Amino acid sequence: MASIRKRTLPSGTFAWLVDYRDQNGRRRAKQFDKRRDADRFLVTARAEVVSGTHVHDGDSIRIEDAAGLWLGVCAARQEAGRRMERATYRDYESKVRLHILDPGIGISGVLLSRLNRKAVNEFRDRLLASGRSEAQTRKVLSCLGLIVKHGQDSGMIASNPVAGVQVLRSTRVHERVRVPEKDTIRRLIAVAPEPFRPVVIVAAICGLRASETRGLRWSDVDFDNGYIHVRQRADAFNDIGQPKSDAGARSVPMGPIVSNALRQRRLACPPSAQDLAFPSKRGTVQSHSNILKRHFKPLCRKIAVDMRWHDLRHFAVSLWIEQGFSVKEVMTFAGHSSVQMTMDRYGHLFPSEDHHRGMAAVEARLLS
Repeated sequence: MASIRKRTLPSGTFAWLVDYRDQNGRRRAKQFDKRRDADRFLVTARAEVVSGTHVHDGDSIRIEDAAGLWLGVCAARQEAGRRMERATYRDYESKVRLHILDPGIGISGVLLSRLNRKAVNEFRDRLLASGRSEAQTRKVLSCLGLIVKHGQDSGMIASNPVAGVQVLRSTRVHERVRVPEKDTIRRLIAVAPEPFRPVVIVAAICGLRASETRGLRWSDVDFDNGYIHVRQRADAFNDIGQPKSDAGARSVPMGPIVSNALRQRRLACPPSAQDLAFPSKRGTVQSHSNILKRHFKPLCRKIAVDMRWHDLRHFAVSLWIEQGFSVKEVMTFAGHSSVQMTMDRYGHLFPSEDHHRGMAAVEARLLS
């Protein structure tokens, strides 16, 4: 039976000792400076014991060890090819090493069983105060959440206190995506040499990501029905894998200009064992850095514009919106996982209704 009793320490001060048994019948004890903290703990512990999820501090591990176990699972998935690319694993490992385990601001020494919302919020605040950007802080917390979730699935922590922790924007004004002007894209396509022109056209009209363009196969180009089927992508190491997400696997319609550009490209395409539409001269996957350095950046300098490759994708989405495609269609063609994601990035591009005309109609019905 659980109890709370007042205990006199050798120093002469008092403490509150919680005495209880865990779900395995093992006697446990935990000490607190304040009675209310002891009461709060006992209420929580009783519920966890009943549900079989209670973890005593003596059986817990540190965040550093939990991160190591999780990264080990990620490495095994990556080696087995189970939805874990090398680039993803490298990104996870760097976030653990550079942020979560940082000796100055990290939480490596915190016991997993003692991790709570307050500790996570304080870690978030230290990240921001140290100069990490809001976007970077969100990614680090997401990584921490995956570590804790693995610990929760392994019975090392009852709940995930990272879930729901937010990084509020420092301003209410959302940064809008950069959409190039139509004349800029026309000039870019016009000066692009023939081997590279179809790549620009596909990116600027069909909105494929750079990784999806590099991994595009001829077998996924449906000339008869007019679709580009996105079924795979090339990662940062030029390894072919699955699309970025479930929503990334999609079919994007292509018009006659894209179709003709791809037909001409196919006639001059170097042979590729992987059936790639845009391989290197040796038939292998082109690296994104080489595409930028050897082709895209020189073209931008030639027409005197400052652009990123991803701006071509933004341009494609803006064309779809201008054409009148619905939000759902734009979401599908872009490979977004939700309508919310599409609206957060491109909502300002959708035409708004004539609100003034609508209010005038309301007034007329009321007062005339």
